[in-house]
Amino acid sequence: MPAAATGTAGVTCPSCGSTNALQNQHCDQCGARLGRDPLPVATPPAGGSSPGLRAIGVLAAVVLVVFLGALTLNALRGGAPADAEEATATSSTTTTQPPIVTELFPSSVEASSELASLPASNLIDGDPGTYWNDESLQGVDASLTFRFSRAVQIREIEIQNLTDDEKFKRNYRIKGYVITVDDLNTEIAGRLEDTNEPQRVKIASLDTTKLTIQVTSTYPAQAIGDAPAYSELALQGVRFFGVER
Repeated sequence: MPAAATGTAGVTCPSCGSTNALQNQHCDQCGARLGRDPLPVATPPAGGSSPGLRAIGVLAAVVLVVFLGALTLNALRGGAPADAEEATATSSTTTTQPPIVTELFPSSVEASSELASLPASNLIDGDPGTYWNDESLQGVDASLTFRFSRAVQIREIEIQNLTDDEKFKRNYRIKGYVITVDDLNTEIAGRLEDTNEPQRVKIASLDTTKLTIQVTSTYPAQAIGDAPAYSELALQGVRFFGVER
């Protein structure tokens, strides 16, 4: 029964105006809510504070730090891209080693003239006790031609006058020379010192099978005490150094 009928105080419905008992939460006539307090509202969670969101935030921070660290390292290295660094490393490990220079041995030698007892073959026999003499020509227009069984790259030759001091002085010695090789049209002209120490001459051949030494001038022979000077040009040995093909 409505509160108006019993004559007791009640709550007026804001919707239809009917009086309802104090304990009513809804109007007996229209069902509208009678309470004046607002409905409880659930407290919203703290913004972005859930475990899942916190994990995502930490991961993003780690990625950012790694990215910035990579940029800094790249800048310190000069900004070279990774593929360029890899290419450089590969290149450094695959660099071709320089060819090994070794002694080269001619297969034969011919002289413009020679004494039968002191032939040009003595120049390449490796024996310091033997040597070559031209045939009493004082070295005029003397020449030596060395041949190789296969092509070689000659880098330098070593010319050795007689090591015996007396024989060295009593014979003529090479002074001026011209060297030619069969793979280049360039002549190598030079002058030796008047010494019995070995002397090196630089050569720049590529694919040589023949090398010729042409004598252009000589140092004169000398008498030693009662021993007269010889009229021959003498040479003890010639060695070759380079790369075998």
